[in-house]
Amino acid sequence: MYKDILLILPSRTDEAGQEFLVRGIEVARLMEAHVSGLVVERSVPLPVSIRRPYTTGMEEELMRRQQESHGAANAELAAFEAEAKRAGLPHEGRLMTVSEGNYDAVVERARLRSLVVAPFIDDDEGHADLVQALIFGAGRPVLVLPAGGDKAFRPARVVVAWDNERAATRAIGDAMPLLRHAKEVRIVTVLSDKQATAGATGPELVAHLARCGAHATLCEVERGRRSIGEALAEEAEGADLLVMGAFGHSRIRDFFLGGATRHMLAGLNVPTLLSH
Repeated sequence: MYKDILLILPSRTDEAGQEFLVRGIEVARLMEAHVSGLVVERSVPLPVSIRRPYTTGMEEELMRRQQESHGAANAELAAFEAEAKRAGLPHEGRLMTVSEGNYDAVVERARLRSLVVAPFIDDDEGHADLVQALIFGAGRPVLVLPAGGDKAFRPARVVVAWDNERAATRAIGDAMPLLRHAKEVRIVTVLSDKQATAGATGPELVAHLARCGAHATLCEVERGRRSIGEALAEEAEGADLLVMGAFGHSRIRDFFLGGATRHMLAGLNVPTLLSH
């Protein structure tokens, strides 16, 4: 299991933020792990203006917004401490202020953990950039939890996306602690030009997983008129966890704007473990 988990906590104290905090703590409790709660406070960006210095009113507004953000971050940190203590987990909490688009310090901290758990916030591009930076830069698996989850994280039924590529291979290796304990593991290959060789390697992958203590079945589906992301989404419907490689070539926005990964994250309703 993953014994050292980093829980990414955006500085928001609304209902969605509290819901994710509870579910993130549940993941750590399931793993019987030490959990580090990292509240990421993004600094309020300065407005673009040709006037220097800013007017008194503008400076006061910026200060007010920064104070509100800092207050929300501190409240989130206190909520984490209380929830982790209630769950009886060994834990530590920290608040980190970062500038928009610069998440290097968060990524460096993630490299020293076994697993990163982060929420999916579909209306926050800054947070999407943070999750992207973690997936591409941390070298650790990132478990993305969707909003509105109505059940505890219990990965009994797992779907694994397989295309015989490096990212998918990495994802399977990273997910092995979960695959060994799952009741049902389905290896799904979407047949298309890119996956022409994936179907041939599927049976050998199933045999490999069996030797490692994870018993899986192989499922090959035709892509048809669907995108690969749409096909995977349909196959993962009703599953407790989707495991997939993060498809993309570099840390750029098209990671979220195209391909199977973009489709899965845009309509994420299943906890998804991503590796790159």
